[in-house]
Amino acid sequence: MKITIEKVSAIPYYHQVKEAVRALIASGELKPGDMLPSEFSLSEQLGISRLVVHRAYRELVTEGLLTRKRAQGTFVSPPIKPSFMIVGPLFSMTEYLTKDGLKASNQVLLQEVIPASPEVAKELRLTRGARVIHIRHLRLANGTPFAIEETYFPYERFPKLAELNMKNRSTYEVLDTIYDALPQEALDQVTASSATRDEAGLLDLKKGAPVMRVKRLSTDRHGMLIEYSRLVFHGDRYQFVGRMQRST
Repeated sequence: MKITIEKVSAIPYYHQVKEAVRALIASGELKPGDMLPSEFSLSEQLGISRLVVHRAYRELVTEGLLTRKRAQGTFVSPPIKPSFMIVGPLFSMTEYLTKDGLKASNQVLLQEVIPASPEVAKELRLTRGARVIHIRHLRLANGTPFAIEETYFPYERFPKLAELNMKNRSTYEVLDTIYDALPQEALDQVTASSATRDEAGLLDLKKGAPVMRVKRLSTDRHGMLIEYSRLVFHGDRYQFVGRMQRST
């Protein structure tokens, strides 16, 4: 398996390896059950330290995309199938915290315009390489780290999001005020996992501590796709509650 990566300044090199593998999985070039190159062979191929590859693989295992089999190697994990659906109200992160009487704030960790990865292009139904706005936030509740939010928006539709100061601002409020594009419907996929080293540092956790991962795909009132988000919630500060009823 040939894996290519582009070196970008200011981004940790292991993160680029992660995104390259994630892109191959999203595009279908790496399928469930496929074995990845060994850490040694990939480090030789890319001309980088084996420890960089080791960290990238380890974090993808933590996120559930890869699986390690002792004495065999590293494989692409089977796809996760939703077992049931829950219908409930849609809130932005700011609304979610405010309604519980908490003060919502955020730090902007990254705000950039980039070509859509295969995963993002597939979710937002964009052509591969189309420009998207990528914003990474650290969300806080009463000043305490609560979640890491990584969101992608189609650039051609929401270009001002690339320039606005988004610190302590509700993204949904900005979408509504400037573009009349308040998300009306979202599909959330929730999985349990453990924190990577970077996530643990941002959320004030120990590495490997429990976290909740959520993928969200939102549409406006016309059914047009608005955002694709990946969120990581502090395991002790987030609860997922569902009300279920037996069908008759």
